Formats: sequence, C-alpha cells, structure tokens
Amino acid sequence: MGRFLSAFKAGLEGKDSPTGEHFTVAGKAVVCPHCGHDRFEEGRALLNTAGMTFLKLDWANRSAATLLCTRCGHIAWFLEDPESTD
Repeated sequence: MGRFLSAFKAGLEGKDSPTGEHFTVAGKAVVCPHCGHDRFEEGRALLNTAGMTFLKLDWANRSAATLLCTRCGHIAWFLEDPESTD
C-alpha cells in the first residue's frame, strides 16, 4: 500500500514515478486516458453495495483492481486483474 500512496503523491505533484509498471488488460496495453502515460501502480478496492453495507457484510462484496497513473494520478478501475508486462 505504501507504493500506491507514494505514486498517488507523485501524480498530485505532476512527477513520473520510477516505480510504475506497464500493464495489459484483456490483451491490450493500458494507457492513461487523461495524459497518455503508460506507467501505473496497482491497487485493490471494494465495490460496496447498499444492501451488504446495511447487513454489515461489506467484506463479502466483490473487489476491483485499480491502476494509478504515476504521472497525473488518474485512477482506472478494472474487474479483470491487470497483468504486469515489466
């Protein structure tokens, strides 16, 4: 999680992070739709639903993979796990 936060901070400051990686999803290279950069940090996030939250079963919700652009900080969400090409 520390690499994810440092990459997010680098994105806020407009810097490229040397720790970023190249990824593919469904056989296509991932490129940031905002700035066109191709290096990301991978993370995970829960996809909470109101019903499961009401029942206090948030842990049972699905999760999604996130890719954080190391240049601009844009976060892309994917249900399929990205594959690192580095």
